[in-house]
Amino acid sequence: MTLTIPDRTIAATFATATGIGVEVRGPDGQLLGRFHPAPRPGMSFPELGITDEEFRRELDDPNATWVTAEEVNARLRELRSAS
Repeated sequence: MTLTIPDRTIAATFATATGIGVEVRGPDGQLLGRFHPAPRPGMSFPELGITDEEFRRELDDPNATWVTAEEVNARLRELRSAS
């Protein structure tokens, strides 16, 4: 199904949305649905809400700290046992 938005202001608001599953609510706050923006040039992973250039910059950051999935799971186990 296609839904055309005739109001340019509302359409412009949708055009600025980033990420996946942006909530769309009516004037009363009721959830109407979730909007998934179309991929934009230079944005291979729209669900991250960052451009390819920003993504590459984060990957190439020499000061970034990377951890393995096992390290994450070990830390979660620590936190659970401390509670």
